[in-house]
Amino acid sequence: FLSFLLLLTMISGFSARRVLYIGDSITDGGWGRSGGSAKASKDRNHKDLNHVYGHSYMMLCAAYYQSQWPDCDWQFWNRGISGNTLFQMADRWQEDALSLTPDVISILIGTNDVGAYLDECKKSGKAFTIDGFDYNRWKQKYRHLLDTTRTVLPNAELVLCTPFVGKSTGQVRMTITDSLAQIVRKIADDYKAVVVSFDQLFANLQKSEPTPKYWIWDGIHPTAAGHQRMAELWESRCHDLMITNNRVTINVTRDQLEQCPEGPYEASWQSIAAHYRTPEWFQDAKFGIFIHWGVYSVPAAGSEWYPKHMYNGLAKVHREKWGRQSQFGYKDFIPMFKAEKFNASEWAELFREAGARYVIPTAEHHDGFAMYDSKLTRWNAKQMGPCRDIIGELAEAVRHEGLKFGVSNHRIENWDFMYPLNMPKDSTDLFLPDYSDLYGPPQKPTEQSGMGPKALAAAANGGATEAVINEAAQEGRHPQSDAFLNEWELRVHEIIDRYQPDLLYFDNGINYRSLDPWKLRLARYYYNSAHHWQKEVSIQSKAQAYLAGSIQDFERESRAPRKLYDRYWQVDDPIGNKFGYIEGLKLQSADGIIRNLVDNVACGGNLCLNISPKSDGTIPDDQQQILRTIGQWLRQNGEGIYGTRPYKNAIEENIRFTTKDGVIYAFVLRWDGKPFTIQSIDGTRVKSITRLADGKKVGFKKQADGIRVEANGLATNNAIGFKIEII
Repeated sequence: FLSFLLLLTMISGFSARRVLYIGDSITDGGWGRSGGSAKASKDRNHKDLNHVYGHSYMMLCAAYYQSQWPDCDWQFWNRGISGNTLFQMADRWQEDALSLTPDVISILIGTNDVGAYLDECKKSGKAFTIDGFDYNRWKQKYRHLLDTTRTVLPNAELVLCTPFVGKSTGQVRMTITDSLAQIVRKIADDYKAVVVSFDQLFANLQKSEPTPKYWIWDGIHPTAAGHQRMAELWESRCHDLMITNNRVTINVTRDQLEQCPEGPYEASWQSIAAHYRTPEWFQDAKFGIFIHWGVYSVPAAGSEWYPKHMYNGLAKVHREKWGRQSQFGYKDFIPMFKAEKFNASEWAELFREAGARYVIPTAEHHDGFAMYDSKLTRWNAKQMGPCRDIIGELAEAVRHEGLKFGVSNHRIENWDFMYPLNMPKDSTDLFLPDYSDLYGPPQKPTEQSGMGPKALAAAANGGATEAVINEAAQEGRHPQSDAFLNEWELRVHEIIDRYQPDLLYFDNGINYRSLDPWKLRLARYYYNSAHHWQKEVSIQSKAQAYLAGSIQDFERESRAPRKLYDRYWQVDDPIGNKFGYIEGLKLQSADGIIRNLVDNVACGGNLCLNISPKSDGTIPDDQQQILRTIGQWLRQNGEGIYGTRPYKNAIEENIRFTTKDGVIYAFVLRWDGKPFTIQSIDGTRVKSITRLADGKKVGFKKQADGIRVEANGLATNNAIGFKIEII
């Protein structure tokens, strides 16, 4: 499958963008000192830079791109003419559109066509009706205009904006305009154009306070606030067309990505839902190990997000310790990442001793450095740093110990992860051509980015909650370009083919609903591959990223369900206060981790405990001790953990329940060493109770409200397990 990769080349399409906005008065905005008149474009002032764009949404878009990406040779034109209908705009199409040879053509037209129809009815004395408007003629003219454009400018990108009016224009005008908006959406779909639904934007805005006139002052023309919202929507919808062309990617075609092993899975939610089942081995496993280890462990500061923070919040700290970012960038940590003491067999033996049943190392984190032997990027651990296939060595060692092996891939977050929000570009190494295939270069975060202004503002006010980020992801559009996503998909294929992982973990970056085409193809490729391997495997993802075919993952115990859930799940939780290794890492207690494990298992989930190795490849002694303590507890109590399923009553105050083979297991999370009562179990059905830790029988009394367990011992914060056999 990867044989064609030798033919791939690295491309960087950074180039000027020539963008035309054309339409009526809403776009016009008095550009070229027209004074709001219908003056022809050739008669307007093209030299007065104060007025060359007018004051519409078009001006706001141009200002946004030119200010945020000054290194791109932008060229913008406003060719809106007040009062124009579609047919009047068509008459000037050659001069005002085609002759400019734009790369992007944005069209907003239609409101005056409706107005002209109503005026004609008034003059002729005819009653105006919704059906009286000639929709077919309007549609044919619009299509003819686009056909001409495609013939003359075959590479031009089309952006079709829907017309709109306010409520004050009356029901007939609103209904006809809404019909034209639907026509524009259908045409956009047919011509594979980007559609910007201004009608839906204002319909939603006019439902909000303070009043509809706050957004559209006369029923037709937006206010300044309305134009701002139009610009924001246009920028969001047209992101790919405008600012993603300087990202270096592998040149891979869609046909190449359609290559897939034969099997029962198709790239649809219906197919995946029909064929996917959560692996039984995973439901039995309960406890796994997650590993955040990479180049970021060298600076050992801040967190595993050091590659982002060294160009942002920790910029001063980095300069003082390592030097200026233009001279010592993230790439310069790679030779220092030697992993000279790394022993995959010792790690795997420790994980087995800890009681883990599966292991998930990070194959590639947000930093873009691959911890595996890759043919798709030179920035990998086999060619640089350790000069070892870290993932390959771990896969072999972990499987040798009888454990399942998965990988996590976070590359999709690399898109804008390292962008310097408050540093001049030339004060970093991020935009140097020699390193573009590592850094990207990074793109500027947007509102649709998990690290964009919205998330940053939420973080400044106490934290960007998972709900806030997920809501934006579900409703918005992913910021990445198609070319970047195609490369990401190809890289995941490489990992799947090379290591045949039992689990494939993705972070929050894939949550966007708009990423479904890529996610579905990946699921098809992975699950059909596993069909040939004859293995039970699963994707793991956050929130509702996968509507089917995935184990849902919750990041940190604070987000874990504390009741029975409608799908199988796990929590990935760090052993310390960070996922990656840092100096002074504050660790959880083994008792607390065990209680979390019991809580999760009782509610139908797993715990995947993250460890944080040092850059030399050692797992710190204090982390090892915690793992061994957990392993010792599981050797005594694992009967009530491994292979169990949730009991019908999962939680009763300080007690958690599991069940297996007709036996109920009760775990007291914190025990005061005294007898206790269980109300969730019918005392008349209890045959015997055994303490799991030592196998000793425990007395009990049947009571009206359940059963009294006559256990005594030393008070402990550790969970104590009991086996309850039922008649």
